[in-house]
Amino acid sequence: MLLYSVPQFTGVSLQALTVARLAEHKNIIGMKDSSGDMTLFADLIAFTPKSFPIFIGSAPVLLPALSLGAAGGILAVANVVPEACTRLLGLYREGKIDRARGLQFNINPIAKAVTSQYGVAGLKAAMDLVSYFGGDPRLPLLKVDDKAKMEMHTYIQMALS
Repeated sequence: MLLYSVPQFTGVSLQALTVARLAEHKNIIGMKDSSGDMTLFADLIAFTPKSFPIFIGSAPVLLPALSLGAAGGILAVANVVPEACTRLLGLYREGKIDRARGLQFNINPIAKAVTSQYGVAGLKAAMDLVSYFGGDPRLPLLKVDDKAKMEMHTYIQMALS
């Protein structure tokens, strides 16, 4: 089982010492942190064993999280631009930090669009734009408009450049 911390939706933040204790359980093999709190993320890395992978859940901080010791990312935007996300990870692992930083900046607009800006409806529309099947969101969510789709198309091209 992976622990998943997303306090903006649950109202509960898994603290580093709690996670360190839970990491001792044989059925808990890692964690995804979507809190957006980089100080907490650093503590999660510091207080858990190296054998307990911590994944970041927020694409705009993927590179900083990797530099703190993240095992990688479990990212909504990877459903839209998986090539860019894996390229960023590869550049980081190769020590090409300046190139990774530039790519991080190029990924950020589409990452924000499919999460905080347009949410699930934006993610589904963006997946359709890259010929994956996103489909329409379920009610009560509404589809994004054509202006939002054009904006996301531009952001996708930026991430893939």
